[in-house]
Amino acid sequence: MLRYITKELAQKIVCRTMEIIDCNINVMNEKGVIIGSGDKKRMNQIHEGALMVLKNGSSYEITQQQADSLRGAKPGVNLPIFFNGEIVGVVGLTGLPEQIRNYGELVRMAAEMIFQEMILIEEIQWDERLKEEVVHQLLQQEDPLDSLFFDRANRFDINLYLPRVALIVTADNHHHEVMKLVKKYIANNDLYAMLPDGVVILKSTEAGSASSYAEQLEKQLRASGMVCKLAAGSVQPDFKGLRVSYQQAKDTLAVGSKLHPEAVFYCYSDYQIPVLLRQSAGFQENHDLLHHYKKLKEYDKKKELIETLTVYIEENGEGSTAAKKLFIHRNTLSYRLDRVQSITGKDPRKVKDLLELYVTLLLSKIL
Repeated sequence: MLRYITKELAQKIVCRTMEIIDCNINVMNEKGVIIGSGDKKRMNQIHEGALMVLKNGSSYEITQQQADSLRGAKPGVNLPIFFNGEIVGVVGLTGLPEQIRNYGELVRMAAEMIFQEMILIEEIQWDERLKEEVVHQLLQQEDPLDSLFFDRANRFDINLYLPRVALIVTADNHHHEVMKLVKKYIANNDLYAMLPDGVVILKSTEAGSASSYAEQLEKQLRASGMVCKLAAGSVQPDFKGLRVSYQQAKDTLAVGSKLHPEAVFYCYSDYQIPVLLRQSAGFQENHDLLHHYKKLKEYDKKKELIETLTVYIEENGEGSTAAKKLFIHRNTLSYRLDRVQSITGKDPRKVKDLLELYVTLLLSKIL
């Protein structure tokens, strides 16, 4: 497909070549219009010399005498810019032909190299967008994946049957900056994309655990001045489970940020129960299991009972260690647990009742 020179690229060619050649440079598009120049007054003018180059497909020199009779032209040398055998524009050097003729070919070659560089960058960016589209489809497509998806995966040599885990990296409204930094630490079989939740990495687990990778990545981001939070779902054997891993990572980030806001990395394996509660509760603020917490909150003005229950759970129901952590006597602990039972109807000393009280405390924080 034939591509033409843009104004931005034309001015880039002008600036680069004028750093080396001591004369004015003009770049004309496929219609002979000056779209880049060291002389701003000549911008957007028709260049008759360029029209001759486009017509004949070869260089065209303009003498002082000819310039006086040609519209928008000055003495100089004009040369075609080729790409894939087609003329995509014209580059012109202003000056007497006999003085600048030897520089013309060098400037033309430089212009073609800059154009090819732009095409290469554009193709790389386009490939990156298509790769990101593959990730978007993996994580968000509810319908069965179509043949186009698998064709793209094959084109980019993506092995869909490697074990991977979904990682979310988020940094308050700085997702583009995070993406630039994350790209530096991506391995060959990793996939990535930017989604509303943050930068998502589908990390291949061949090279090690997701936890160690996430911890190292967080350190690198922090060293770059970026304060981030990361969350990981579960490892999936192939592409079919990555949507599940991504949802787990999202939910883990949500509950982890509320339960342990000081932490920077949250792993689904450490938050399976709160994630399950969040998913099943469906964000209902009046969930039935919250009834126990609301009762405690109503009667516990000093928040002693909620604190006591929290520590008692953290210490696995060990009364002695819980009392020491709370700096209270064992009898005081027993009294407070009796109060919890009388208010909620649930005895913290019984496993089943303690589980319900644990769940109500979790729901109070994550909903």
